[in-house]
Amino acid sequence: MKLHLDEIINIAVLAGEVLLKNGAETYRVEETMVHIARACGAAKVESFVIPTGVFLTAADDSGRSVTTMRRVRNRTINLDRVIKVNELSRRLVEGRMDCGDALPILERIARERTGFSLLPSMLASGMIGSSTAVLQNGGYGEMLAAFIAAAMVRYVAHVVSRLHGVQFTFEFLGGMTAALIGLLSYKLWPFLGRDAIIIGGIMPLVPGIAITNAIRDVIAGDLLSGLSRGLEAALTAGAVAMGVVIILATHAW
Repeated sequence: MKLHLDEIINIAVLAGEVLLKNGAETYRVEETMVHIARACGAAKVESFVIPTGVFLTAADDSGRSVTTMRRVRNRTINLDRVIKVNELSRRLVEGRMDCGDALPILERIARERTGFSLLPSMLASGMIGSSTAVLQNGGYGEMLAAFIAAAMVRYVAHVVSRLHGVQFTFEFLGGMTAALIGLLSYKLWPFLGRDAIIIGGIMPLVPGIAITNAIRDVIAGDLLSGLSRGLEAALTAGAVAMGVVIILATHAW
């Protein structure tokens, strides 16, 4: 099925938008858009991606070219969607899918609800927190307190996301929550390690994937995207640290 150039661009740009919104690396977004556009019949394709938008120029055999950009305002980490778009791209390139079927599938991927509900997410965050407490030489008491702290941090993130809070709000409040639980645990049971509890509680907030993607973008030569992602990760870490410091400083008085 031969598609019009505008349709090809819509498919490729939507794929790039979904990838960028869900935590894919810059080079992956650019290459995926190029592969999809060429697989669907574009003669020449150029793509450019920054953390806040995707740009694509495609030309057909007649020499007519169209340039499109798509602004990306909200970003998260959802590797399930990234995997699904990558698989769709491979199927198009290998000829195992008709290009006319790609757009509705991409639209479904973009709007589908993925991930876990609140309770499993809190339990998973709690496991991360308690495991981190073990690495900080914590015992069973620290593990339990860190489990509670990390689970509550996840709950705070859920509440803030429902209220559409500004970016970095839940990291700041999450750091405060973890520090508060750590201090309260230490006050009630002085034999517990306060630092192990706090470190375990804030571990779900650590921007590990963002830091990894920033480094990979810099290595790949995407300096603008790499620096932008790195700054975003640094601001996230700063918000968490600020929340912890405020609680600890208040306790010191």
